[in-house]
Amino acid sequence: MTYGDGHITESSGYVRVEFGSCSCGELEEVYRAFAVLCVDKHANRALLKAGDDAPEGHYALRDALHAMARHAVIPPDFKLALVPSTRPIETVYREAQRQLRAAGFNAWVFRRENEAVEWLEGRATRGVTAS
Repeated sequence: MTYGDGHITESSGYVRVEFGSCSCGELEEVYRAFAVLCVDKHANRALLKAGDDAPEGHYALRDALHAMARHAVIPPDFKLALVPSTRPIETVYREAQRQLRAAGFNAWVFRRENEAVEWLEGRATRGVTAS
């Protein structure tokens, strides 16, 4: 599925969201679609890979996850990997990580996509996120 310059796919047992150069409005649309897909497909793993977009638009992640929680039971094994593309987006994702972990979500920020995929697939062998 494509929303503006954002793409949502299902890949190797997890939902994958890649943001291109999305505006704040497009980011909100992609996050809403992500939440709906996760609920509809009973997804328990997701990778969000930021693009070259507006950092403040990524605060919509919080709203999307709240919507998911209101409409369905979030699986206890739900894993969310966040891969920022810039320092400002990393700041937003790290704040989201703190808030999500405090709310019981298993969410982590990764510097590289391959680390995030290893963690999602249960192949991580070291670090605090090893599963």
